[in-house]
This record gives sequence, structure tokens and C-alpha cells, in this order.
Amino acid sequence: GQFRLKGVLATPRRCRGVIYLDPNDRTSRDTRISFDVLLDSTQVTARYDAHQGQPAFTLSGGATQEAMQEFRREQAALSGAYDRLFDEYIATFYHRADRQNGIALARRLTQLNEQILSRKIDYIRSHPNSGVSLQLADEVVHNAAIPTRDTLTALIGMLAPDLRASAAGQRLATLARTKRMLCGGQLPDLTVIDPQGQKHSLSDLLLPGHCTLVEIWASWCSPCRNDIPYLREAYARYHDRGFDIVGISIDTQSDAWQQALTSEKMAWRQYNDPERESFEAFETSSVPTSILVDEQGRILQLEARGGWLGAALETRYDKQTK
Repeated sequence: GQFRLKGVLATPRRCRGVIYLDPNDRTSRDTRISFDVLLDSTQVTARYDAHQGQPAFTLSGGATQEAMQEFRREQAALSGAYDRLFDEYIATFYHRADRQNGIALARRLTQLNEQILSRKIDYIRSHPNSGVSLQLADEVVHNAAIPTRDTLTALIGMLAPDLRASAAGQRLATLARTKRMLCGGQLPDLTVIDPQGQKHSLSDLLLPGHCTLVEIWASWCSPCRNDIPYLREAYARYHDRGFDIVGISIDTQSDAWQQALTSEKMAWRQYNDPERESFEAFETSSVPTSILVDEQGRILQLEARGGWLGAALETRYDKQTK
């Protein structure tokens, strides 16, 4: 099996190659192998070896691809440290239910993520003409830790004019200009349905004097259900001090949602979004999606789950009373 693709690209482009091991089955993950590659107008060779041991891809050649691989190698120690620490966090926070140490690990993960982002931004600043910078800018823009629109605008401005003028560059510029889910921004409003079938505007559900966790979840989502025990703990500990939760299920079957409400016995208010309008409103496509907002609906933190939620609540309520 050999094949060759030819063409000329005005600017480097991130592409995905997919090999279907069974020509009659293009849906099963077990018979589909994919790899990402940064293509430019220099030759890249991708080799897939399935004859011995674990199937693996090797990529060679291509100026932009090799530059990206070099950047990845230089960041491997930091990225590896993050992955190992994240595994430790999952085991600590969820499997052992050691919340306090889990929160400490979440704080360390936040610091590592900031270092990783900083190195990507430094590379973009130092290599404004590189196709690698275009790809790294895309990764930074989609990272939930990016705090403000000004940060995104400055990031796009670091790229050379020809990269900004490329199709990928224009998409990034548009995203930086229109992205709604940024810290400090206003949470988009949404119409949700309570268990009695009445409609409500999400903006009307924010309690005065409270910060609120807007939790998008589903009854069939295991990670969502795994978070509920800690949400109970956080709600019990901080609700009287100004913390609230609004649960929004994307269940399309009301019976499944109602059964989950009965079995989980969550003390906070619950609503349904069967049309999944929250996905478009909150620029997401997955559950759980957890957003911490202040009483005016300004976004305080994205991906406020588990230890990250615990760290935010400690900072807001525990440390201010010491």
C-alpha cells in the first residue's frame, strides 16, 4: 500500500490523514487510523507500520512539520509533567476522593498549563513567519485559560501579515473578534425549562450576591454523574456563603432526566435544555461544561470542574475570611 498526494499550498496547513483498514467499514474506530500533519509545499513522508507490535505512524520531511516536531520535542518534558500530574489528579480527586490534595494538584496543573501557553506565545512572537506559529496560535485561542479578548487580539497581531491574510489566519482573527466565552465576558442568555415545564431565562436565575456554577450535564454522561458527589459537598459548604449552582440537562428524554434528578438528590435548582441550545450559546459540544459566573453573569472561570472549582471557591470564600 503506497499512495502519493501532490499539491502546492500558499501557506502551511494542518491536515489530517485517515487510513481505513477495512474498506467496508469507515465508522469503527478499531479499523480507522488517523494522524495530524502540518503540510507545506515541501515533501512530507508518512509511514504507517502495522506489521510488528503496536501500529504506529512516523512522519519525516517537510520544513513546517519538522519545525513543529522540534518544538514538541523541546516541550516534551513540560507536556509529560502535565500529563503525569493530571493522571495523579484524577486518581486523587475522583478515585480516592481526597478533595484537598486534589485541589492542590489542580492549582499545580493550572500553573503548568500557563507555562505551556507562555512557551507557545513566546514561539509565536519569535517566529512570526512560521506555519508552526499559525498552528500554535490556534491551540492558544482554543485554550480555556486565555483570559481576555485583548490577549487574543495581541496574539493574532504577532503573526506575519501573509499568515494573517491566509484562510487559517482570517479564521483565527474572526474567532478572536467574535468569541463569546472569555473570562470577564457576559455569559450568553438562554431559555431553559424547569421540572414543571415552565420556561425561564438563565439570566433571571442568578441569585443576588452569589456566584453561580452553570453546569451543563446529561443523565447518560458518566463524567457528569461522577462530578455530582463533589458538587454536593461544595454546595453544602459554600451555599450559605454566596455560592449557587444551576444545573442544565441536555437530556432529550424527560423521563431519563427526571429519574436522574430523583436518584441523585441534588439540592440546587435544575432545568432542561432538550434542544441543546446551550451548546451553541456557550460554544461547546460536550458535557460536562462548567462555567462559574458572578451575580451579573460575568464569566469568572471556564472549565470550573472538580479541583478547579474547589480552588476557585477556596480563593473566593476561605482565603478572604482568614
